[in-house]
Amino acid sequence: MNSARSTVMVGIASAATAGLCATAAPASAVYDVRNFPTVYAVAEGGLCLAQIDAGVGPESQGLASFLVRSNTYGVGACSVPITLSWRNLDTGETGTRTVAVPGPGSWGVGRSALFRPGGVGNFTATLTVGTAHLPEPGSIEFHVD
Repeated sequence: MNSARSTVMVGIASAATAGLCATAAPASAVYDVRNFPTVYAVAEGGLCLAQIDAGVGPESQGLASFLVRSNTYGVGACSVPITLSWRNLDTGETGTRTVAVPGPGSWGVGRSALFRPGGVGNFTATLTVGTAHLPEPGSIEFHVD
């Protein structure tokens, strides 16, 4: 391959990469999800083990989304109860939302799982897993406009 052709190909690849980066950045800035660490839990019911990924994403008009994805492996109908508890750091208002992660199989709730966390402002959220699990998910902070 001659050097002129190589230079043109590198230029096209660089421009395409820059274009992808430029268009991807605003999307992630608009929807700022705060994630808990991945949790591995023993499920209730059947003989199952679940991998759970959860987080909170701010929405508009004082709403937020409780985001959950799971892959549960095993036999027999099973589930893992998880509870999101939150506190508005500006007003002191609190609340909870519980979901049962079903298994076996893949499952998830996305941005359609809206909740009203108690106005706008800064929040802290804690995830509680109702069965034996590792690691402890801990707490995250998020903001709702």
